[in-house]
Amino acid sequence: MRHARPRHFYEVFADLARGTSDAARILHRMLAEPDAVTLLMAEMTEVERTSTAARHELVTEIDAVTVTPLDREDVHEVALGLAGLVSLLHQTARRAQDLGVTRTREPARKLAELLVSATGCIEKSVAEIRRPGVLVEVRVEMERICEEGIAVYDQASTALFAGAPDPMEVLRWKEVYDALEHALTQSRGVQNMLSSISLENR
Repeated sequence: MRHARPRHFYEVFADLARGTSDAARILHRMLAEPDAVTLLMAEMTEVERTSTAARHELVTEIDAVTVTPLDREDVHEVALGLAGLVSLLHQTARRAQDLGVTRTREPARKLAELLVSATGCIEKSVAEIRRPGVLVEVRVEMERICEEGIAVYDQASTALFAGAPDPMEVLRWKEVYDALEHALTQSRGVQNMLSSISLENR
């Protein structure tokens, strides 16, 4: 009977969670420093490549052992959720690049900053996944971050239509704001998933 190596699995979880934070920080820099978008996009692509490889490594190993540190389905769900969030952040960055975002707007920068905080919550939750009480506290912080994000998004979307705006600018930035708000929502979903798994395995 082959047994999983718990420390190894948790290390890969930590690597995947760190990837979400790295991707969020790169996205924030892209929206704060649009002149560096090409270089930053290359960094983002490398983060996603590493994340995808880690997920494949974890899934391959979990499918080859009999005893696992967490329920097998939970391991798959965590790996997919974390790597999927990295991919979504990569897609968001790519879309901002494709839309030709060449200057920053404070609401976009703020939403990206909130994403950095949200992925920080996820990274902490993964590190403390065997301590459900900690994840309850982190989940509260995630909710606060997302509520702030909704307020920023709503105000920014309304401001886009004020006065006599350029229709193309409205469409461009509305799509950027939508993508950032969606990434925040997905971050909350990953946090909820981690909280549920932690409680199930206490």
